[in-house]
Amino acid sequence: MKMNDLKLAAAAIFAAAALTACGGSSMTATTSNTASQPEAHGAIETETMPAEAPKGRFDDVPDLEDGPHLFISETTAKPGDIAEVTISVENANLKWNMCGLHIVYPDVLECQMFNEEDRLVKVKKGEAVDYATGSVCMLWRDNLTDEMKEKKQKSVFFTAVLDNNNGQDGAIATYFFKVPEDAVSGTVYPIDYYYQDTDIFSNQEKDPAFEKYAFKNWTGGSITVE
Repeated sequence: MKMNDLKLAAAAIFAAAALTACGGSSMTATTSNTASQPEAHGAIETETMPAEAPKGRFDDVPDLEDGPHLFISETTAKPGDIAEVTISVENANLKWNMCGLHIVYPDVLECQMFNEEDRLVKVKKGEAVDYATGSVCMLWRDNLTDEMKEKKQKSVFFTAVLDNNNGQDGAIATYFFKVPEDAVSGTVYPIDYYYQDTDIFSNQEKDPAFEKYAFKNWTGGSITVE
C-alpha cells in the first residue's frame, strides 16, 4: 500500500472512530444564532453562548494570546433550495497538519450525500486542504448524544491529514443542505461546531495550546431563509 493510501486509510479509521464514539464531553461553537430547534419551521429564538475550552482535556494547558480561528459561514437560501455552508480557518497558514471536526445542524435540513449507504457526505474541499494526503467526510448517524436528540440536531464529521504543517488559511470544506420547502422567510438555522473528545486541530509539533485556542475561539454560522 502506498503512503498516500495509508494516510487515507488512517483518516477513514479516524473518522469511523470519531463517529462511533459517544459519552464524551461536548460543546457547541459560539454563535449569536445558537438555539434549541423549533417545532415548526418559523423564526428561531436565539441565545448567545459564551466561548469556553472543552472540559477536562485542556484543563492544564495554558492559554495562547493568539492562534487559529475556525469559523462557519453565514449564508441565505430560499425554501427548497440547496444552501452551501463552509467551514474555514484563518491565522493558521502553514501552521497545522490535521483536523477532525464535527458540526451540528437542525434535523429539518437535508444534508446532501455522495453515498448514503457508506454515510459519505457530498463535500467540496477548499484551498486550506489543497495539499491533504487524505480526507473523509461522513454523516454521524448512530449513537447521537442526548443533547443532540433533545435539540433535534444531526451532525457531519470532516477529517483531513497533511504532511508537515501544510494546512493553509481559507475554506476547509463546503457542505450542501436542502432547506425545507415550507420554510418561513426569516427563519435562521444555526450551524455549529460540536466538540467531541475525538476532535482534533493539530500541528506537527502536537502543541495542545494551539489546539485549545482553536476549540476555545471557534465561531458558528447559519442559514437564513430568504
